[in-house]
Amino acid sequence: MNKATLIIAVSMLASRVLGILREMLLARAAGVTAEKNALDLAFLIPDILNHVVSTGFLSIVFIPIFFGYKAKEDEEGAWKFFSNVLNTLGILFLALIVPSFIWMKELITFFTSAADLPTEILDRATYFGRIILPGQLFIFAGSFLVALQHTRKQFAIPSLTGVIYNLAIIVGGVLGQSHGLEGFAWGVPVGAFVGFFVFQIFGVMRGGFHYRPYFNPRHPDILRYIKMMIPMSFGVGSMFAFEFVIRSFGGVFGSSGISSLNYAYRVMYTLVAVFGFSVGVSSYPDMARLVKEEKYSELNHKIWSSLSRMFTILIPAALTVWALSFPAVRILFERGAFTRETTEYVAKLLHWYLPASLGLCLQAVLVRSFYAKEKMWTPTLINTGIFLLTIPAYLFFADDFGIYVVPIVGALGAIVQVTAMVLLWAKQTGTEGMETALWNMGRALASFAAMVVVAIAIENISYDFVREASIFWLILYSGVIAVILFPACLLVQKAIGSKDADDIFNELVSKVLRKLHLKK
Repeated sequence: MNKATLIIAVSMLASRVLGILREMLLARAAGVTAEKNALDLAFLIPDILNHVVSTGFLSIVFIPIFFGYKAKEDEEGAWKFFSNVLNTLGILFLALIVPSFIWMKELITFFTSAADLPTEILDRATYFGRIILPGQLFIFAGSFLVALQHTRKQFAIPSLTGVIYNLAIIVGGVLGQSHGLEGFAWGVPVGAFVGFFVFQIFGVMRGGFHYRPYFNPRHPDILRYIKMMIPMSFGVGSMFAFEFVIRSFGGVFGSSGISSLNYAYRVMYTLVAVFGFSVGVSSYPDMARLVKEEKYSELNHKIWSSLSRMFTILIPAALTVWALSFPAVRILFERGAFTRETTEYVAKLLHWYLPASLGLCLQAVLVRSFYAKEKMWTPTLINTGIFLLTIPAYLFFADDFGIYVVPIVGALGAIVQVTAMVLLWAKQTGTEGMETALWNMGRALASFAAMVVVAIAIENISYDFVREASIFWLILYSGVIAVILFPACLLVQKAIGSKDADDIFNELVSKVLRKLHLKK
């Protein structure tokens, strides 16, 4: 990993650790009760609004246009564009937030299977949603400040957004524990204000910051920005699709359905954040630069090299989490209102969610390759089209697979989406570096197929132990299994000819030897 990727990966990991800690506190306080389902459901409308203005993709749209001004050495034009797009989109977002606050209950009803939801969940979700919603304004504004820092290849302060955000939610939950889950909800706008706004203002000031009260919605670059944003606003990306399905469809499986799916999804999402997003976010500025310089051969080599190395590490990580699904869920969540029965349930859901992490991590990089070329419609049409085709499957197979239909269909959809993107990218841009990367990725999958037999054997042998052991021994057991499985899976890849696995394994061994002072 280069320095930028390492910074983002570490911050993503820290954010996810805090996110898991947040879920641990929620599990202790509410388990999979109606109150927890209501809090999970409360994020539905804020997430949809963020999707409409493409908050999660602001940097992807912003960076190529901003780089265009920088390439012309037009500093004044760059700052006018920054101010104009922030002001124009900010007014639009505010115009969406106000009516959403007023008609929160009606909107939740519209986007969910409300007939299957008890009134207490719907009313509580409405209350929580109105607390959470204003914080989205700070996330929106802060995303522009983050994008601005990324153009300078400043990743340290932007990487703190998730850390501070989750920390604020945790503090809110602890301080407000006498009021149920209300403190967790209040932590959202506080965390958004501090992490996405205050800290990011400090970050952009370090390299110079020139905001202007400039508003010209008809400016050609604003129209270009909106034109690039529309596909992502009305399309359905994989991450949004997963969370949307959990919240809109999870209620069909009883009052614990949404929360059970959400606990398993959050553990799986840690892999996506640490591996997929860290590589995608750190690589994107260089992708955009190489496109502007028309160095497509170099771009292809960079993309496929990044994907191959990421996949090489991701497979051992996914295998380890798969083998430790039950111990992990028990260690993280089983206390208070989160019972043994819920642990069994969530651990099985996690098994089925893990294949999705492979597709989602690859997508996190591949979609950015299309965006760097300003091909916004291409991944949008692929992802949205395949998602829409999967919707009947959720309904048709619900009776046969029960709640497991959500992760199974979601994982298959994500894998089909990434396959379609790979084929189209190769057809449109070339295949330099692709063959070597695909062979290495194939070896990684082969190692998983071989090692999953070992993982199943470990699960069977330790079945009684992991259910009866104290948390101390369970943590020790998990550490031992992780230390065995992860390098073993890398060694299998290396043995069957993976160059990436060979390089990564040698790097790991060298670092360990240096730590032990056995090598200079």
